[in-house]
Amino acid sequence: MCALFTALAPIGAPIGALASDTDVTGYETALTAYESGDYANALIYGKLAGAGGNADAQVLVGYILQKGLGGTVDKKDAASWFKRAAENGNTDAMLALGELALDEIPLDRQVGVSTQDALLWLTRAADKNRTDAMLILAEMYRAGKGVAIDPAKAQNWLLKAANHGDSFAAYELGNNYLDKDPAKALQWYEKAATQGDAQGSAQGSAQGSTLGAYAAAIMYAENFNIKPDANKAAKLLKQAAEAGHPAAQADYGLVVYQGNGTKRSIDEAAKWFEKAAKNGDSEGRFLYAFTLAKGEGVKQSFEEAYYWLLRAEETGANGIDEYDQSRAELKKRLEDNVDPAILSRARARLVVGK
Repeated sequence: MCALFTALAPIGAPIGALASDTDVTGYETALTAYESGDYANALIYGKLAGAGGNADAQVLVGYILQKGLGGTVDKKDAASWFKRAAENGNTDAMLALGELALDEIPLDRQVGVSTQDALLWLTRAADKNRTDAMLILAEMYRAGKGVAIDPAKAQNWLLKAANHGDSFAAYELGNNYLDKDPAKALQWYEKAATQGDAQGSAQGSAQGSTLGAYAAAIMYAENFNIKPDANKAAKLLKQAAEAGHPAAQADYGLVVYQGNGTKRSIDEAAKWFEKAAKNGDSEGRFLYAFTLAKGEGVKQSFEEAYYWLLRAEETGANGIDEYDQSRAELKKRLEDNVDPAILSRARARLVVGK
């Protein structure tokens, strides 16, 4: 490497400085190749940059080897590259080492990373405020994965993550308190609904916020030993619905349909029922079928209504007697009163998945 750098260096250029620049350039080349699906060249350039000390390149190489994107899975070699990056302070590599060891239990030593190594690297990442590492540590102690089960330590790691702004940790704390202290569970759910996650997984943060909003909404709507509040329930349901939560879309559509805690709008309700239906929610499919059958907020269509009613049945009974009874009644009305040819078209669409 030194000879190569000397040959390429302009006269008077500091060799160390050029090596550093070359490592960065090599990583960028590797990343470009990776993003284009050229994993072979990503691996070559990544190894060159990683050998020169570029931690991001080391992580990239480790990931390619771990997933076998270059053609062969080599978790042991992947672990060695992750370890180089972790020793350079890269928290992504610390997380990768921890997860790699835990995924391989009880074969962890075959990849050169033990469960104790996982605990070490995840703790180091957590000490650098990686909330995703804190969540993994909490799950380790909750489930006894690689460590002895310790509910107190699991709770402590969740608290740390939540206090660092991780909404999923706040949501999990709400779950922990739900049976024993509903008021405290609600506090954590509401905190999750309003929290962001600065350094953990953006996807995890969004999920925690959405789940927290939905859980809090249900508590306000269904009297979980707290004072019901239709306005708060509607507001939280809307937040979760807008974030794409299928059940929340169905429930928010229903409160909009009823005007319960928010302005009544049959047209808007139908739009939310449609979103919930297309996102796979069983109740949303029934409610959308109901509006289609009545022509409320949408153009009346018995074929569409029957189709979505059949789709609602795909998930089986809802578990709510009133809901299951209403679905059965609507189905019977359609089958008793609609031209069989129309219903046959709906059934045919179900078979071909249209």
